[in-house]
Amino acid sequence: MNALTKRFVLQAGAIAAAALFIAQASPAKAVENYVWAAGSPGGSWYTIVTGLANIVMEKNQDIKIRIVPGGGRDNPALIENGIAQIGMGIDFLAAAATKGEAPYDKKMPSLRSIGGTWAPAEFHVIVPADEKRPLDQILADPKIRIGTSPRATSEELTLQRALTFYNNSGDKIAQAGGKLINANYSQLVSAFQDNQVDVLWGAGSAPTGIALEIQNGRRAAKLVAFPKALMDHLASQFGYGKSVIKAKAYTGLQSGDADLPVTSLEAVILVSSKLPDNDVYKITKTLIESRGSFGNIYKVLGEYDPARAWKDQPVPLHPGAEKAYKELGFMK
Repeated sequence: MNALTKRFVLQAGAIAAAALFIAQASPAKAVENYVWAAGSPGGSWYTIVTGLANIVMEKNQDIKIRIVPGGGRDNPALIENGIAQIGMGIDFLAAAATKGEAPYDKKMPSLRSIGGTWAPAEFHVIVPADEKRPLDQILADPKIRIGTSPRATSEELTLQRALTFYNNSGDKIAQAGGKLINANYSQLVSAFQDNQVDVLWGAGSAPTGIALEIQNGRRAAKLVAFPKALMDHLASQFGYGKSVIKAKAYTGLQSGDADLPVTSLEAVILVSSKLPDNDVYKITKTLIESRGSFGNIYKVLGEYDPARAWKDQPVPLHPGAEKAYKELGFMK
């Protein structure tokens, strides 16, 4: 071997050794792709999930999240069946899904939580400003023209329960010449503004987008209170909460200084038990550490409290989330 060849062999060997060292020292990180089921496009959940997912992906380059529409009633099944790995959920619906109780027909043992206090949602019922009847009379009217979110959402399920309480139903409404439509929020706003419906039934953390759009629209409107009997029924029979829409939350939909009593929901973030502990740990830890910016995503989200978030969950807390709460000092 001459000197030139020998030098070439030595250089090639050095390059190969260096490449091997770099490969061993800096292995490529596998990117995990997850689906996060939100709510209807245009609603508060979709806005919240978009903001939270962006925070997670910005801080964890090895996690990618795709957001899909969903609903409080449908998201547990999406997770259980592997269609989504993360989803917004409603406390009472998540508990019912785990146990296989109505409105579900089988148990969903894969559901886990990373915590609650993610923007509790108040029910908003919007009617024309000249509507004189209280909500019990409105819901009992078989000629009602009402719009709500798509089927399989918590809003639609709750409307059906409220109609049943007043001996009304979708079938009775159709037979009497009324109207019950299911649509996304932008479609519901248009239907109300164009006089296609007279009542909008939805839920969101005040001030929620659909109510703000109606407030700024061309048809004068107002919010109506929930009757005490209906609130008591939904709370005792199904586990809903009781809350208020604060006075002057909507300057164009409320009058006076009194809070508006309404039924409410508590939101939780559900995940699949099949998600790796370390990924759930990173997601939960990132969200907890980023809570100072939550108010920029959605005002009421700024009330998120990690000291309470892990408590009293409707489904078991995921081990990865538990590790994050303990490591950051919020859980013993």
